[in-house]
Amino acid sequence: MGASLMNLAIQTVTRACTGVLSAEHARHLLARGGQLVDVRSPADFSRGALAGALNIPFESLSYDYRLLSREQPVIVYGASEFRSSRAARLLAGHGFQRIYHLGKQ
Repeated sequence: MGASLMNLAIQTVTRACTGVLSAEHARHLLARGGQLVDVRSPADFSRGALAGALNIPFESLSYDYRLLSREQPVIVYGASEFRSSRAARLLAGHGFQRIYHLGKQ
């Protein structure tokens, strides 16, 4: 991996794992084709999820990331910020560049 590509990967991971995406920014991204991904278990997802969310449990994400478009922003959320942050890092490792995670505000 070239130096500039490595820097991009590091910046992506950092951007994906720091701070909390505001509800307003999330709505803006979703209105423009962003993808909302719930990384909780199917059982937790069935008990209640955010409208429009796709359930890809964290345990399946290393393979099922293929269901997502790398061209559109991805917003991940889960039972904890730690888990959604890990999911964001995993997606960054698979070439996604615009990754965000929702946290409690």
